[in-house]
Amino acid sequence: MRDAVDVCIVGCGAGGGVLAKELAERNLSVVVLDAGPWVRREDIPTSRFDWELHLSDFHPSDENRDRITVAQDSDPFRISRFKGIGGSTMRWEGFSTRMRPDDLRRKTICGVGADWPLEYAELEHHYDRVERVLGVAGTPDSRFDPPRGPYPNPPFEFSCAVERVKAGCDKLGLHTAHAPMAILTQPTATRMPCNYCGGCWHGCFMGALSNMGQTYVPLAERAGAEIRAGCTAARVVMERSGKRAKGVEYFDEAGEVHMQPARAIAICGNGVETPRLLLLSATSDHPDGLANGSGLVGHYFSGHTLVKAYGLFEQRVDAYRGPNIGGMVQDFYDHDDSRDFIGGYLIALRNGEGGPLRFYQRWAGNSGIFGEKLIRSMNETFGHSVNISAYGEQLPHEGNQVSLDDEVTDSFGLPVPRVRTVLRGNEKRMQAHMGSTLHSILRAAGAYDIGVEMYDSIMGTHLLGTCRMGEDPKTSVTNPFGRTHDVNNLFIADGSLFPCGTPANPTLTIQALATRVAQGMARQFERGEL
Repeated sequence: MRDAVDVCIVGCGAGGGVLAKELAERNLSVVVLDAGPWVRREDIPTSRFDWELHLSDFHPSDENRDRITVAQDSDPFRISRFKGIGGSTMRWEGFSTRMRPDDLRRKTICGVGADWPLEYAELEHHYDRVERVLGVAGTPDSRFDPPRGPYPNPPFEFSCAVERVKAGCDKLGLHTAHAPMAILTQPTATRMPCNYCGGCWHGCFMGALSNMGQTYVPLAERAGAEIRAGCTAARVVMERSGKRAKGVEYFDEAGEVHMQPARAIAICGNGVETPRLLLLSATSDHPDGLANGSGLVGHYFSGHTLVKAYGLFEQRVDAYRGPNIGGMVQDFYDHDDSRDFIGGYLIALRNGEGGPLRFYQRWAGNSGIFGEKLIRSMNETFGHSVNISAYGEQLPHEGNQVSLDDEVTDSFGLPVPRVRTVLRGNEKRMQAHMGSTLHSILRAAGAYDIGVEMYDSIMGTHLLGTCRMGEDPKTSVTNPFGRTHDVNNLFIADGSLFPCGTPANPTLTIQALATRVAQGMARQFERGEL
């Protein structure tokens, strides 16, 4: 058994990295357990000139350790996560949008979904704090966002590709704003600004992308937090009273079992791994899993729907250069009673076309041409393509669920997560509107060979809602500060806290919530409650 610490955190991603830094800077002893390895700069594909050939080499997942199953009555679902110190922010585009006030009042406004147990004003200063640490680049030029102060860094200028698509938006009366990006536009003492390689989603060897490994994790270590890589949490261990957590039992890289005792436990996995760990930690006092007095652990699993559109232009636009997202359109973000769906969506104007290999795979791979004809075609069309995306909110539904598989286990002998997620009529009607809008934008911009792809399930990256927070223990898993209702020293700080979704990318909100959870935990330590 290890020496006891003040806080043991499970997971070192967007939530856990923030929590570690904030608590360690308050002079609390902190240990972070993460299943993945440290990320070395030389492992990042963009450090190589032929990086497109090595994308699968970037810490591929362990099929046995990281396996999930999908229920028979579920839509197809493929999880996309990154096992490594820094979590999925290590493969992140850096799109750092805030939620909007109405996102927190979906039930009040629309009569469906759920309201958040806090107001936007309670998150606003936490957003400010996170943006400063990340060095978010942007400018407050969106006519739809609430008033705010300046961003820490100036924005990226619109690229040629974004300018071209923006012209189509202008013709349709839509409003394009600069996308706030957690990517440096100016150097710091330890990091370089973006070099416009276009490979953001595959890791940033320059250090410009403000992932956890470049920002919060070094600050957490500097403040005294201990980060343990290759440590897979197996269960939260309870005291005999059944009222308090005692520590976390975990497997190290050699498969040996250890127990890390702590005065407080914080689970910061994601919307899949966090409910899984709570369910794996069932005891005689908590037969349905920890913090599950409401019976809702694992329920209301949600994320984002996704629609993409592609097209070609006669002139070069070189959409493979620069941050993967350059502009955004929020005209369809807020709920509108005149539409045939509830909620809204966000449009991203992108630069993420990749290099010649990705272009070939998308545009020429099935053309049937080769040799000189293929070379000529590539020379004539590479650099002429664009793609834009729309992200739609999924309304929470209790039947969308993460549970434990009764038959399938991972490499440690633990039941794997079993996912059920279904797109219902509202999401499908929204997707139809998304696809029509994207097609209209590209057509108005002068593109040809336009194609639209509608995905038949939610994205596997934004994993939300399975341990929702709220005031009422009967209808939520945690209180508004992430403390579980049933175990008074057990906390959650990740996307599973979301009572209802949002069209916005959730990463910045996860980080702001983790900052708020840390603040609440620190106050409890000060009062002697932990």
